Amino acid sequence: MAASDRFWDGIYQQYHPRLLRQVEKYLPTREESQDVLQDLYVQLRRRDVDPKEVENPPAYLMRMATNLAIDVLRRKSRNPLEFSDPSDIAEMKGSGDLYATPEQISSDRQRLDIIAMAVESLPPRCREAFLFCKRDHLTPAEAAEKLGVSRNMVEKHLRTALKHCREVLARHEN
Repeated sequence: MAASDRFWDGIYQQYHPRLLRQVEKYLPTREESQDVLQDLYVQLRRRDVDPKEVENPPAYLMRMATNLAIDVLRRKSRNPLEFSDPSDIAEMKGSGDLYATPEQISSDRQRLDIIAMAVESLPPRCREAFLFCKRDHLTPAEAAEKLGVSRNMVEKHLRTALKHCREVLARHEN
């Protein structure tokens, strides 16, 4: 284990209770909060951040935790159908189809293939910005730093990429 990994593991363990309290301010269940902290840990390890580059490591972790909790809230607001009780699902129309059919799976795979082709057809810098943000979960500012461009340019690339993907998917679905 690298020295930076040991450092971040120590900070994460030391501040875990405070991080959990912070995330619980945003999320309704302890389970969701624990999931967010697990995601934080995975991202922290994946990013391989040099502790010397971070002025205040506990604040850095707190910001990451808060951002991840807010991301969960945003996803929920886009998809508000969250069920806490299985009986809620049973009462819904068509609830007998709890599992995806082979046709649905095949259709979803085709859509993913179309989106992958659309991403591959993007201009190189646009594709890089899109993948840094969507695949690697970097913020536009972090992606901008890696690419050596402004945050606004990364955001422009993201808008372009998303518009392109929507258009390619719409052409294939019609």
